[in-house]
Amino acid sequence: MKTRSVRELMVPVSKYSSVPENATLAEALKALEDENMHYGDRPYRHASLVVVDKQGRAVGRVSQIDIMRALEPGYSEVGDTRWMERSGLTRRMLITIREQFNLWEQPVEEMRKTMEGLKVSEIMQVPSEGEFVDELDTLNIAMHRIVMGRHHSLLVTQNGKIVGILRSTDAFNALYDMIFSK
Repeated sequence: MKTRSVRELMVPVSKYSSVPENATLAEALKALEDENMHYGDRPYRHASLVVVDKQGRAVGRVSQIDIMRALEPGYSEVGDTRWMERSGLTRRMLITIREQFNLWEQPVEEMRKTMEGLKVSEIMQVPSEGEFVDELDTLNIAMHRIVMGRHHSLLVTQNGKIVGILRSTDAFNALYDMIFSK
């Protein structure tokens, strides 16, 4: 693991779908689906987009979950749900929250309106320090950050500039190959 570099495993930013920070949610959803159409039936489609500023620098990410959360405005009333992930909510508690806040009850037409009026910059996740890895770092360093942060991907940098994405799937596949190769 100390011999495989992140650069060998990353998806270059140029091959990863991106949207400008002033794009609408509808444009982001379309960009994500257009990118995934290139994958066809192959596994490991992209689950997020890189958000870029006017200078073309990556400033954030928008995941499929971010898009789903944005399409249901009731989640803003629920508040920050990240604590729930770790609290072990029971099935009944999840049902109660959905019913209490009437989540996912609005018509599709309302979702379409939301998508046209919401900008990516309003829902994007600004990466934390632990979501970055240098392209020269080794797989063991990257896997440690993925595991500790429970990240689905890391932003790969070269001299402080984002040059790629290391998906947890690619790191896992490399680990598998090392374990089971001769």
